[in-house]
Amino acid sequence: MNPNVAKVQQELEGMGYATSISDSPHGEVVSFPYRVETGTRSGSEVRLGVSFQGEEPYPEYPPHWIHICPPIDDGRGGAIETYADPQGDAWGALSRPPGDRWDRLPTKHMAYYISEHLRAFWKSL
Repeated sequence: MNPNVAKVQQELEGMGYATSISDSPHGEVVSFPYRVETGTRSGSEVRLGVSFQGEEPYPEYPPHWIHICPPIDDGRGGAIETYADPQGDAWGALSRPPGDRWDRLPTKHMAYYISEHLRAFWKSL
């Protein structure tokens, strides 16, 4: 297992998420059940995952890809790809890194990624 993925999985499980690891066109994905808290999809239950662009070390570099099952189109264009997992479930992979906000954090961790980055992502829909 990629050490970045292992660290993210450990942090998410420490936050109470039940995670699993799977392969995707964008490398290993850490996924977990997620209830959308804001935006037009508030209250929806999805399977959400994250993966990395490359081998850059986490936490200095955050997860780059957001994976969502079932897939959605957030209307922003850019890299949105769909694929099926081995069970036949459809997923969407969106290139949505947190960018400069992550760079300004004094401590980088998945709690921020979930509470701020993903929350902002869903709110924008």
